[in-house]
Amino acid sequence: MKDEMSAFDILAMTTEMQSLVGGYLDKVFHWEGKNVLLRVNSPGQGRKEVMLQDLQWLYLAPERPEMPDIPSQFAVNLRKYLTNCRIASVRQREFDRIVVMELEKGPSRYQVIIELFGDGNLIVVSEGKVLNAVISRKWRHREVRPGVEYVFPQPRFNPREMDEASFRKTVLNSSSDAVRTLATAVNVGGQYAEEACLRAGVEKNRKAKELSEDDVHKIYEALSMMLAEASSKLRPREVMEGGKAVDVTPIPLMQYATKEAREHGTFSDALHTYVSNLEGPEEKEDPEAKRLQRQLDQQRTAIEAQLAEARGYTEQAEAIYSDYMGTDAMLKKLAKITQGLNWERTVEAVKPLPDILSVDPEKHSVTATIAEKSVLLDYTLGVEGNANALYQRAKEAKDKMQGAKEAMAETEKKLAKVLKEGEMRRQAVKKAVRKTKEFWFERYKWFITSGGRLVLAGRDAHSNDQLVKKHLKATERFAHADVHGAPSVVVTDGNNASEEEMREACAFALAHSKAWTAGASEGTAYWVLPDQVSKMAQAGEFVPRGAFVIRGKRNYLYHLPLELAVGEIDYEGERKIMCGPVSSIEERSVKYAIIVPGKSERSKASSQLAKAFEVPEEEISRILPPGDVVIAETEGLRIEGMAQYAH
Repeated sequence: MKDEMSAFDILAMTTEMQSLVGGYLDKVFHWEGKNVLLRVNSPGQGRKEVMLQDLQWLYLAPERPEMPDIPSQFAVNLRKYLTNCRIASVRQREFDRIVVMELEKGPSRYQVIIELFGDGNLIVVSEGKVLNAVISRKWRHREVRPGVEYVFPQPRFNPREMDEASFRKTVLNSSSDAVRTLATAVNVGGQYAEEACLRAGVEKNRKAKELSEDDVHKIYEALSMMLAEASSKLRPREVMEGGKAVDVTPIPLMQYATKEAREHGTFSDALHTYVSNLEGPEEKEDPEAKRLQRQLDQQRTAIEAQLAEARGYTEQAEAIYSDYMGTDAMLKKLAKITQGLNWERTVEAVKPLPDILSVDPEKHSVTATIAEKSVLLDYTLGVEGNANALYQRAKEAKDKMQGAKEAMAETEKKLAKVLKEGEMRRQAVKKAVRKTKEFWFERYKWFITSGGRLVLAGRDAHSNDQLVKKHLKATERFAHADVHGAPSVVVTDGNNASEEEMREACAFALAHSKAWTAGASEGTAYWVLPDQVSKMAQAGEFVPRGAFVIRGKRNYLYHLPLELAVGEIDYEGERKIMCGPVSSIEERSVKYAIIVPGKSERSKASSQLAKAFEVPEEEISRILPPGDVVIAETEGLRIEGMAQYAH
């Protein structure tokens, strides 16, 4: 599965992000260490949200994600510089995985640099120096931290600026095959290198230098066409396999011609959907464990070599003593014939002797066969002297081996610790949160009625307006709490809804109103027909954003309890966590918790429910009603610390 954005993806995304140029940066948000959102007001286009998720995925968010109420220190610092800055340009740097946004405010100029390689980063630069960065880092050739000069990574070949002559020269000078040459030397990456070969009809494994002029021309044309498509003719899509997205691309690729594709209106929408449904990353091999294991293997090999060396010297010494007389005679003969000779003549004199394998006159030594062993002898020493020298070498090898054993024991200790920590992480991952599949309706508050109908509620004034405008059709029903400032609620296919379902919709509207925040135990809500809902005010009156005028008879429901349930349901074959009226949850869930207004912090209940359902806390927080929450009762669910919430 795709786990990062390619340079082609970034080219396509910067094409879409041209809509930001001329807009003004409103606010900066930063949460969970690796998520950054830049809110931009674009004249004539409204508000746009630039989302950098996990410092890896960059797109224009189709909806505002759930964010903490209190901004991080990083966000506060960036707001000081960037709020109300005009966006002068958005561009991809060369053909690197780097996006540069140029901002200006009066005489001040800033750059927001988004690095989408490695672990990712967002850096704000002014007058060439780093003002702030999500992550401070230091490499051999550059450093990113506040106060230092920002230096871009060394640029690579830029295929967007190539002409056919420079392309041909780069390809034909390569010693690798065609696909690797395109991926690395031409810098288009493996996937698009294969695509270029496929479109050009050229065998990807052929040596690049052996390609004909026609082959090179065809590949150049294919690459040029893909670059043009990614910069101006986007046709974004998710590539499906077994009902799941395995890739997301800004343009159609021939390599996926036989696979199912889910097309999207924008690349941002495609990326948002794909990333939202990504499962947690697979456990990768710990690089520190890998390094320590490699070090341990090297130490073990070194110890085995030293042990063999020590054993060899000992066996040589024992061979000397096993043929004491023969060795003594050999040494006396060698001493006699080498006396007064230079190195060259020594070799000539010694080599013809029987049992002599090699001569090293510089070290006055020979390697000879003694008792069927190759033995190193110093012909200036006697039998005892040679045996003692070999035993001493064996001892030195053993001493080195002892030091190596101690070092290996220390490495084993470190490796065991790293592996234990890795196993603990793996166990934690098994129990860790797993985000459920995200559906289009989650931009609103939602639940499924006991009769299977989808009910939607606005999250704020803007989504109230959007909900009624897009989804309140003649076949739907409109519900609202009898409280000022409550959300608009639409019951899809509401004209066929039962009384129980309309009661659930009204209870849902009440629960998401200020009645919950006030800590009430019950309240009133009503429902009406779509044609009773209007934005048209009476003369002299004003209807604010998110509000509507209701005309005609209202169908009131009284004494609705302020309680909801949070449960695990199945929706279209996918696991979802839903928050809705108790009757709607009971109908489709065997694991749920009933919640009511209370004095306990909302975040605490959100955290406990997230752990119980094994989903991100953000997923729970998005579906809870406003205000503080008490977990009053559970069914088939174990909540940590539940005792403190007992009635």
